[in-house]
Amino acid sequence: MISLEADMNSKESPVSTPSPNTREDNYHHAEAGRRTAEYSRAVAESSRASAEARREKAERERLASEYSREAAEADRRAAEEHRRSAKELRLAAKETRGAAEDLRAAAEEAKEVLEEAKQAQKNGKASDTEDRGD
Repeated sequence: MISLEADMNSKESPVSTPSPNTREDNYHHAEAGRRTAEYSRAVAESSRASAEARREKAERERLASEYSREAAEADRRAAEEHRRSAKELRLAAKETRGAAEDLRAAAEEAKEVLEEAKQAQKNGKASDTEDRGD
């Protein structure tokens, strides 16, 4: 029975005190796990940074688009105002041209009336002179 106990003691010995190779394997395994975790953290951080950069770029593009839309809207309003002003100016020019034509016609009529009055005055003086000469 003593020999059986000795055999059992010798079997328990390797399990209770790990061999240097097992400890080194465990260390390497733990180190590999730490490196893997660190790599995963670095990849996640890089992914977050990349996503943030894409978000910021999209925001800049959205703002640029908004500014461009606002500028185009301002240009459209200015063009519409310019078109409206040009239309008003054309209408005013047409009215001015009509008034000028009316004025010219009135001036011609006044000129004719003046000529007729001068002619009548001449004719009246001539007839006065004839009447006196008798």
